[in-house]
Amino acid sequence: MAYPLNRVLADPAAAADHLLHSDAVFGVEQAAGRTGHGGAALIELTFRPLPALERENYPTERVRLAIRPDHTVHAFPLNSADRAFKHRNPPPLQDLCLQYPDDDAALRWIPDDGLEPFITLVHRHLLYEEAWRRTGTWPTEDAPHGQPAHGIHPLRTPETQQEARRWTRHPSQHPRRRPQP
Repeated sequence: MAYPLNRVLADPAAAADHLLHSDAVFGVEQAAGRTGHGGAALIELTFRPLPALERENYPTERVRLAIRPDHTVHAFPLNSADRAFKHRNPPPLQDLCLQYPDDDAALRWIPDDGLEPFITLVHRHLLYEEAWRRTGTWPTEDAPHGQPAHGIHPLRTPETQQEARRWTRHPSQHPRRRPQP
């Protein structure tokens, strides 16, 4: 079972220690947690790249997570001042743009998924950003920014369409999902 966000909020230091020693996530080299303004859990992590990417000199990444009591989450890259990001929200927040809130729930992280899947999402996203910086191409189907003209953003590749079918959630798990036409 995944580490619930309520436990993260209750004891961010214990959650950070869990991430540092858990087999459920890859690449966490350092982790520290504390309670911040308004009761938010703040966790700072250092990620090492996957071994094959480490051989390609992908950088170690540092990130600060902010998990608010309403389970809103943000991920802020910490060693990023001189690097471009394709999927990062504009100032003043400048957190990573990890997913579009109205995308199919099967393809989004939701708070009930727990901490470890969110950490994996952030780590993967940072690896994708570095791949994009090196190649100019996002390594998976690239979600567009902004509101779609009609409904939700279409899934363009057969692989992503297949994964959306594979990971379909029960309707009670995605209250913000719009009905399909």
